[in-house]
Amino acid sequence: MDWKKLSLSSRIEPIIKKSGDIVLSYFQRITECREKETGGLVTKADLESERYLTEELGKILPGASFIGEETGNRQGCLDYCWVIDPLDGTTNFVRGIPYFCISIALTWKDEPLFGAIFNPLTGEYFYAQKGDGAFLNGKKISVSKIEKLEQAVPVIAFPYKRDKQFKRLLDLTEKIVPQTYAFRHLGAAALDQAYVASGRLDAVLFENLGWWDVAAGMIIISEAGGIVSDYEGNQVDSHYKTFIAAGPNIYKKLRRQIDTL
Repeated sequence: MDWKKLSLSSRIEPIIKKSGDIVLSYFQRITECREKETGGLVTKADLESERYLTEELGKILPGASFIGEETGNRQGCLDYCWVIDPLDGTTNFVRGIPYFCISIALTWKDEPLFGAIFNPLTGEYFYAQKGDGAFLNGKKISVSKIEKLEQAVPVIAFPYKRDKQFKRLLDLTEKIVPQTYAFRHLGAAALDQAYVASGRLDAVLFENLGWWDVAAGMIIISEAGGIVSDYEGNQVDSHYKTFIAAGPNIYKKLRRQIDTL
């Protein structure tokens, strides 16, 4: 099958925007939520958004498998897999903080081929297809050209689980932050990556998050001219534990800092 003939960017756009409508219909109206074993929250908005996305994406590529944050793995008959986060930034959403998004990726044997991230509050649709560049609402985007670490504004995403990796990320933050202009912790890892891809932020680092947190964002960053890897410089796949992405200059400087930790 020639997946490029699926015209994914135009077919995904109305689907992800409808998912955004579903999410926004609950924003600042959520009265119930529950805590997951991983420590994050789940709401009716998450579940309804994921149900809708699974149904509609299944029509584009029948038989493909699914990995969703809320419903887990759904095996299909193909090596193609939709990786979806129906509401990234649920804690922000529940607290009424306007920073969250919907994320969709199509992968082939763990390799992202297409990624889309939609911010329903701003109407910003970030997307990229392998080999075709990265875009925001139809306009090409690229990562920051900043070269000096002291001018950079990285974003760091902390997991809910308080384990050794959480402690290591705290140590890394303590080491890196004093050398940067400023840093951010915003609470929606997929949207963080979209902001790196568009040059609004200069780098993103995190540990111990899900495949649905990165599958879309990593291809958008890569197609925007950035570099994506784990802390050791290895390719990120569904089994990753650490994640770093930035423009080439800042990426190299941050990797050197990580290597000396």
